[in-house]
This record gives sequence, C-alpha cells and structure tokens, in this order.
Amino acid sequence: MTDGTEQVITADFDVSQWEPTPYQVEGTNSELSTVRAVKIFEGDIVGTSVADLIMAGNAVGAGYVCSEVFAGTIAGRTGTMVVQHWGLAEGTATASSGHIIPGSGTDGLAGIAGKAIFTQEPDGQHRLELRVTLPEDV
Repeated sequence: MTDGTEQVITADFDVSQWEPTPYQVEGTNSELSTVRAVKIFEGDIVGTSVADLIMAGNAVGAGYVCSEVFAGTIAGRTGTMVVQHWGLAEGTATASSGHIIPGSGTDGLAGIAGKAIFTQEPDGQHRLELRVTLPEDV
C-alpha cells in the first residue's frame, strides 16, 4: 500500500541509442516507424531504460506511443518499472506524458505508482518528471 504522499522526482536524460525502422500502410500521408531507444538518466533518477516506440509524422505534426522499461534507482530505491507514455507535436507545441504501469515495479520499486511527464528544454536537454507515490516499507 502506498503512503499517499506524492513525491515529485526529476532527472535529465540522454538518448544514447535511437534505432528507427520505417514501415508503410497504404493510403497514409505520414511517415511511420517503430523505434528502439536507450536512455541514460542522471539526477534524482539514476539508471537506464529501453523504450519501444510507434511513431507517425508529417509536415503538420507528429505523435508516438511508447512502452519503456526502466532499471535503476528512484528516491533511493532500486528496481525496475514500466512506463507507458505518449506524445504529440504540432509546430513548436508539444505534449508528452504517461503513467507507470500498475504492478510493474520490482524489488525496491515494488508498489510505485504515478505519472511521468517528459519535456525537452530549448537547448535540447531531455527531462523526466515523475509524480509518484511509493510504499512505506519495501
């Protein structure tokens, strides 16, 4: 059971690997691809994640959905978890957020629950903000 107190935890991350595989669907005017990405986190979140994305983009906008497996340490607790997230872009306007899959936390992250917000700074730096609750004793 979670203690009910939401924590806000942030970290910067770098994308260390980006492997797109284009695919086609007849009749679409968008570029379609699946992507395998690897991210490295530093800050209050330390670890690595492997993300599998499905992406679509055209001259007006782009979007993605993703399942991402994180392994590392959050708030002093070490384990793994799965984050399901999505994003949209239209011009310079972007939105990207998601949730931790309930029950996906292992070891020290067992019972973690909450939201994930992904942003990119004007200088290109990627950032993750987690708004989570953690069990009192793990």
